[in-house]
Amino acid sequence: MRLLVECVRARETLDGRRAEELLAETSSATVLEAAAYHAVDGLAYRHLRDLAGVPAQVVEALRQRHDAAVRHHLGIMFELARLGPVLDESGARWAVVKGPIVAELLYEAPGQRSYGDLDVIVEPAGFHRAIASLEAHGSRVLDRNWEVMRRDLLGELHIELPGGSLLDLHWNLVNMYRGRIRVDTSAMLDRAGMVELGGVRAPTLDPTDSLVHLALHGTLSGGDRLLWMSDIARATWRRPPGWDELIRRARAWQVAAPVGFMLARSRVVAGADVPGDVPRSLLGRRYGALMRLVDRVAPWEGAGGRLTAPGLVLSRSMGFGLAGAARWFVVRAIRNLDPREPEASSTFTPRGDRGDYEAFIRAVVGSSTRSTKG
Repeated sequence: MRLLVECVRARETLDGRRAEELLAETSSATVLEAAAYHAVDGLAYRHLRDLAGVPAQVVEALRQRHDAAVRHHLGIMFELARLGPVLDESGARWAVVKGPIVAELLYEAPGQRSYGDLDVIVEPAGFHRAIASLEAHGSRVLDRNWEVMRRDLLGELHIELPGGSLLDLHWNLVNMYRGRIRVDTSAMLDRAGMVELGGVRAPTLDPTDSLVHLALHGTLSGGDRLLWMSDIARATWRRPPGWDELIRRARAWQVAAPVGFMLARSRVVAGADVPGDVPRSLLGRRYGALMRLVDRVAPWEGAGGRLTAPGLVLSRSMGFGLAGAARWFVVRAIRNLDPREPEASSTFTPRGDRGDYEAFIRAVVGSSTRSTKG
């Protein structure tokens, strides 16, 4: 973990002697396993490939993962070039978030930051028009469980694009268990701006909204992966926000504590350029003290995604609130106990009818004129 943290923190070159000392204290299998879990294979490849003391099998495995990330990114860029005009045709405002934005704007080269799907957020009032335009141009909605979609008012649809890539079409940045969280999608899109992504122009969130989202997403997801801390560090280096405005927006979204949680961790672990008073202001004394206590008793490095890890429990409790976090843990526990539950609750399992679909769409469109509550 110390070796991977060094790779994440390095802005230019890695201290080769330090890296070789750390490599001597671990095994190749452990390095590759940890790099995969923390999704920092590309950064590790960049910094370790030319060091004399790195085993050839480690370099080769990291190279393969790095090259796979490059190929995937090029495919996403091809899809995005065709997707933009289709969404524009719908008349709905939209913006690209996460994946390609982070890879292009925050890292030196796309292979250093892997990601999965293409994520796009659309204003709720135009969500139905965006879906219709996508379907008219050969895309296919994969979700089929309209009972669950309607019941939980999920914040995204899964769509297969004509080229075979997957699009997560969001109307809200938080997919489920939103509870007290109040993300104003329309206001974010008002502030969005155009950026250049490998020759493709596309709208994305402004630096402040983007960093709030990255921090919130990291906390809701458990807060223990180096990739999320690396993204936040690079956002502060390459697209710094207005810190007073970030505090204001985090509070307006009612996500001050989870945003403060991830900013504090990224500052300490990944070297993010976050003023010390910002996470303190967002966390408050109680959450700040609790975070320090939990990190001393059960350091984040040992969480490994375990649902019962104290750091993950704290992270999700901050993000979803106590009620939302309890619901999240109960649902996951039931799914682990009941072999039928994952299929029944999957959005890809056919359940419900056209009426459920239309009710879901009406609720999404209606959310643009009222506060959303998951």
